[in-house]
Amino acid sequence: MYGGGGCLEGRGGQWARVVVAWVSRAHLLVTLVLILAACMLLSTTSHLPLLGIDGTLRRYQNLRSLGMGREAKGAHTQVVPGCPSTPPHLRGKVEVEEAVSVGEAEARHAQLVRPGGFWSPQHCVARWSLALIVPYRDRQHQVGAFLNHMHPFLQRQQLNYSIYFIEQEGMDLFNRARLLNVGFLEARKEGPWDCYAFHDVDMLPENDFHLYHCSAQPRHLAVATSNNNYRSSHNLPYNTYFGGACLMTEGHIRKVNGWSNIYWGWGAEDDDMWRRIAFADMAVWRYPPHYARYKMIKHKSQVVNQNRYKMLERNTGRFIIDGLNSLNYTVKATTRYPLYTHILADIGSSNENRDSNPAVGSSKSRRS
Repeated sequence: MYGGGGCLEGRGGQWARVVVAWVSRAHLLVTLVLILAACMLLSTTSHLPLLGIDGTLRRYQNLRSLGMGREAKGAHTQVVPGCPSTPPHLRGKVEVEEAVSVGEAEARHAQLVRPGGFWSPQHCVARWSLALIVPYRDRQHQVGAFLNHMHPFLQRQQLNYSIYFIEQEGMDLFNRARLLNVGFLEARKEGPWDCYAFHDVDMLPENDFHLYHCSAQPRHLAVATSNNNYRSSHNLPYNTYFGGACLMTEGHIRKVNGWSNIYWGWGAEDDDMWRRIAFADMAVWRYPPHYARYKMIKHKSQVVNQNRYKMLERNTGRFIIDGLNSLNYTVKATTRYPLYTHILADIGSSNENRDSNPAVGSSKSRRS
């Protein structure tokens, strides 16, 4: 009897081991399937957290390619493929036409662009959405050349973009950085956008392989410019140059509290931004200079901020209280032109920081 019981006990143990083995295999199979699915998901979205855009790209993948912002959010949707990682219609070197009026630019490009300067590819979903912000005053003769150049440039890169011109009201000294802050806040109301390009109207890229795509770190775009004989920023007297054109995500901009508001007159607001980026433990990325070449269109000189370097030396963490959180402005008018959105803004007076900037009010010193 005892022998029979042992036999039954042995068979029961074998069946138990078989069941455990099959359960283990099934569990392993399910685990492998889950891991494979996770890997496929991460392969397409893992760059988003690095850029700090929190899935913005995914939110727009169900939108018909009719432009960004609120105007597109109620549009009819249909399934379209994503645009390729390398845009297929890039040309490389492109010529810059300087003598183009706004009317000529509209005749060439307005048929493809929605009022306000909105555009996106019609046959694929753009990988990135971009707000191009241009600080502006007394440069009407350069607007046509800028629009004529930048619209086809960005379209060949298959970006979902819009162009905003932010004009300073009044005759006070020009404050480029305040206008950039205004442009970011106003453009964001029609986004959010994956990234923001802060762009001077007189700087035009000469190679469309220089992609205006978002990056994990802030990018300086205008690396080699014609006014510096195309010497790269690394070969200039100082390599912390961040002017002309740059590209940042909202995460980058929020991390440094935007641009400084205190620089009235030409100079140093871009150097201030470089320091903010360093203080925030970020790095500036640049494309190689043979791609990141820019033609500067000639223009009238601007009043120089004579005290800019002293103000810059005092930037040892001031960005915490000087930037987006201290900006005061009033939008006087918003106009949708065929190729761009124009925002006229009252950004305050240079008298606000006259004590810290003796150069305010001076018109003797000028620089191109």
